[in-house]
Amino acid sequence: MKNILILTTMLLISSQLKAQSGSLYNFYFKVDQQLTDYFKTEDKARSWFSGWSESESMPEQLIDSIKKITEERFTSKLGIPVKCCYRKNKKGENIGTIGISGILEGLPGNTFNGGKEACPTSTRYVSIDVQIYSSGGLSITLVNKTSKLKPKLQITAKVYDENKVEIWKNQIDIKDFEKLRSVTQYYGTVEVTRSEVLNPYDLYAMYLMGIDKLMQD
Repeated sequence: MKNILILTTMLLISSQLKAQSGSLYNFYFKVDQQLTDYFKTEDKARSWFSGWSESESMPEQLIDSIKKITEERFTSKLGIPVKCCYRKNKKGENIGTIGISGILEGLPGNTFNGGKEACPTSTRYVSIDVQIYSSGGLSITLVNKTSKLKPKLQITAKVYDENKVEIWKNQIDIKDFEKLRSVTQYYGTVEVTRSEVLNPYDLYAMYLMGIDKLMQD
């Protein structure tokens, strides 16, 4: 009888722990490519395939750190364990975001219903949208000239219950970041720009500032 009581208590505790969990089902993180393309070539005389650009990719360990710090911040904010929630492919591998057009790859990219299907035992579902724009912040100086680039970090986060009732929402903006510099040269109709731009570690530091501010407000 005593063993049955202990087992029942353990099952109840286990059930409560499962019920008190959160899923980060959607994590959209995009950086304006004007802030990351450090080498850009464009032929002004052509309208098709007129140029190309290069940017430094985000190291996998930094992406893992971004996921981990986000889980930790929401765990602290909500008071329950929060983990990234992925759908799986037929091989059992996580299906994450694709790294194109400035979007950070490997993050959860589900709809709310997709998140519920992938992580059905959760009671809190978290969606976070991170945008680093090239405009909207303070002006920066490129080669002693004021640029149109005005970097701004914006983070929007929402937390829903299992019925998609919104229980928490916040949005923050940070506009004051370090100045960028670049040099542009012209070779006939070809324009070549070499820039000192935001590298992956700059972006990571910016995000840390943003996620901390998001949780404070």
